[in-house]
Order: sequence, then structure tokens, then C-alpha cells
Amino acid sequence: TILGAVAMLSIPIPQASADTGGYVRIKGFDSHFKSLGFNQLGCTGGGPVAGGGTAQKSGECLLADETNDKISVGKENTLKWAKDDGEGITVGADFGFFRLEVEGTYQDGKATEWRGHTATGGTVYQARLFANVVVEPFDLLQILGEFGGIEPLVKYNPATYGISPYAMYGYGVMGGLLTNLAYTRDTVGPGYNSTNSTEDGAFAGGATAAVNVGAGVNIGIDQLARGFSQLSGTTLPEYFKLPIEFSFGYHWQVGLDDLLFESINEDLGIDDGGFTYSVGLKW
Repeated sequence: TILGAVAMLSIPIPQASADTGGYVRIKGFDSHFKSLGFNQLGCTGGGPVAGGGTAQKSGECLLADETNDKISVGKENTLKWAKDDGEGITVGADFGFFRLEVEGTYQDGKATEWRGHTATGGTVYQARLFANVVVEPFDLLQILGEFGGIEPLVKYNPATYGISPYAMYGYGVMGGLLTNLAYTRDTVGPGYNSTNSTEDGAFAGGATAAVNVGAGVNIGIDQLARGFSQLSGTTLPEYFKLPIEFSFGYHWQVGLDDLLFESINEDLGIDDGGFTYSVGLKW
């Protein structure tokens, strides 16, 4: 029994070489987030009624004020703005086959339309903050192959050469702020010889809890260079050994309409998605 135990302890255990450590990347993304619903909770009614006047509203109405627009039937309280891609930063820690990271992003665009009226002024600012869990399944197979002595899981694994597909899920906050909106609203019904009113200086906004999902691939340049050198027997220039990492993918954010500021009291109805790319250092 003693000899058997000694024999077991003397067997060499392969060391896992999957990358671990921290990283920081500068991020850019293609955004489809260019409209926002300000459907205020408790603000109902509005529009012309038989005999003149307007229907009664319930609750206090802020930007989503249906009763101020005589031609409001069938119109949604939706704000639209010019499409603008965004940028941000991602900071995280790599634990071999999964990562924990925090990402913050920002973008802004000029307002183009409010409730069907052409906007003549206004800017929409958007910001998001997410905590993400990133899973890299090929890295897990690499670790299992190294510990289990299963060579094909390592030798033919893209993660061994720095190419690691990932799936991501996160939770956080996203929101928008509208400032200095200007537009002409319908204050008289059709057929009347009167001038509609010009509105300016309107503002609104809010934040909502949201989820962040996506998939893509992480590429470590230094690890890719090491793998290439081992396979080819050639030596690459020193700059290929820099701990630079690229990431490409498609991410989708969906608002949960769990309002964080009740004073705003508006149903934001926001979501976004698009291709994302980032580059930075990993240590």
C-alpha cells in the first residue's frame, strides 16, 4: 500500500497553461440604439374629443404629454435621433476558462423626431454600465486536456494558439438623457387658420436595469505568436510577443423597464445591439 501511494505521488501532473490574469481594452461598437419610448406611466388620454376640447388625462404628464398635441391619435411618444456608434472601456480578470469584467460605454446623437414632429434641436446622451461573465469553452477543453493528458484537446484546440470563442451574459444599467429638444407641435386641429406652437428647451430621461448578452472571439497576439513559432519552428519579431488582445463579437442589450428613478416615471422601452470590437493589454 505504501509503495502504491508513493508511485501515485511520483506521477507528474501536467500544468495548465491557459491564460489567467487581468486585462483592459478600449472598446468601440456599432449601435442600433436610436429611438426611445417615453410612454409615461399613468399618463393616458389626450387628443381631440367630440364637441371640442381634449380628453382628460390621468396623472401628471411630463414630456409624454398627450393632451398638448391636438393631433395625437395614433401617435406614440417616441423620440428618435441620428444613429451614432459608441465607445467605452472594458476592465476584467481572466480565470482560465471564464472572465469577470466591467464595461462602461457612452454615445450621443442629435434628436431628429418627437411624436412624428421633426426636431429642430436637441441632443440625446446615452450611457451604460454592465458587469459581465464571459465563458470561454475552448479554454476549458484545453485545461481538461492538459490535466487529463489528452493531447488532441490541446494540440488541435484554437485556444492553445490564442484564439478563444466566448459567450457572455451581463447585468447592469442603461439609460438616456434628452436635452434642449425643439420642435413644432400641433396646437390647433386641421382646417383652422392658426399657427402651431414652437416648443424648445424640453428635457427628459431615465435609467433602467438591463441585461447584456453576446458572443464573439478573443485573440491574444502573444499566445498566437508562441503557437505559430512552435508549429513552424520560426521566430517572429519581438513586437509579436507584446501582450495585446483583440476581441470581436456581437452584443445585445435589453432594458428590463425596472425604473431606477421613480420621479422620471416613464416607460423607457429601450434596447440596442450591434457588432463590437476592442483592443488592449492583458497581463
